[in-house]
Amino acid sequence: MSMTDSLITLPFNHATNFTELANNCERFTDALVDCEQRAHKMALYGRLYACLNLLQPTLLDPVPDALKASLTVKELPSRVPAFEPECDQLGRYCQEITQMLMNGSLPRQSEIVMEDLLCELVSYFADTLKAPRWLQTDEGTITIG
Repeated sequence: MSMTDSLITLPFNHATNFTELANNCERFTDALVDCEQRAHKMALYGRLYACLNLLQPTLLDPVPDALKASLTVKELPSRVPAFEPECDQLGRYCQEITQMLMNGSLPRQSEIVMEDLLCELVSYFADTLKAPRWLQTDEGTITIG
């Protein structure tokens, strides 16, 4: 059984905790990157969609007591989650979503979500492009970041 096959049959349901569902989402997207078979790709998309559907209604719920210990640390991590695509990649995301919306083939509810995503991405893209790149100090100009 291949890795893709095992992911396609990976069991999860409404009782699966949100951290495991998040892990599943990562597994599915990681496998999608290397997947070349159309049928397997569609199955992985379906599994990802199912996990996301299970996660969505619980995203604003309090963290269950049983999971608090696994989400508690004694020191802050050296890396925190951040969305930091390269500017050319971010620009392509914006272009592709705009193209999808221009095609007019999305259901209205999906169009609303994609428009919201596009607005957020374009705002982030513009902020990234207009962000300061240098800092003037008494010693001279230095590069930020």
